[in-house]
Amino acid sequence: MRLGLLDRDGPRSAAVHTFQWPLARTLELGALGLWLLTYGLGEETGWRGFALPRLQRTRSAASATFILAILWAFWHLPAFFYRDTFIEMGLLGFPMFLVSIIFATLAFTWLYNSTGGSLLLVILFHAFFNWLSVCEAGGQFVAILMSLPVILWALYLVRRYGPENAAPVPRQVA
Repeated sequence: MRLGLLDRDGPRSAAVHTFQWPLARTLELGALGLWLLTYGLGEETGWRGFALPRLQRTRSAASATFILAILWAFWHLPAFFYRDTFIEMGLLGFPMFLVSIIFATLAFTWLYNSTGGSLLLVILFHAFFNWLSVCEAGGQFVAILMSLPVILWALYLVRRYGPENAAPVPRQVA
């Protein structure tokens, strides 16, 4: 029995897809779990769980966000020398990366402050954003297509809530 599905190799049988699809989905979910633990939990425990509330103790949310964004961007600088997606941007891509990190950090600050200092949504957002941004489905434009809404969201947040708390509730401090 043929399903008539086409791919690079032409039509495939149902047996081939039955074997490959569950394996591919299992590997994808395993990769997502790894991203949650490393990029989500690993980074966010330090950036938002430790650094942000301490920075916000004596600064506005916007000032704390800017300082954290600079640190976070330079944390990623070594990736421009060994990760293929970063290497493709070249070192001239770092300033654009820095700008996008500033906006992303503001969005993460909003998530953190709006949830009363909970890391759960920040961890999930970070992990899913990173996981989806390396997806081949979007080609070379996926990072841009995903970053643009985050930038617009961050601009809205500053306008809506102001720089002091960057959220509808007081900023979280340690």
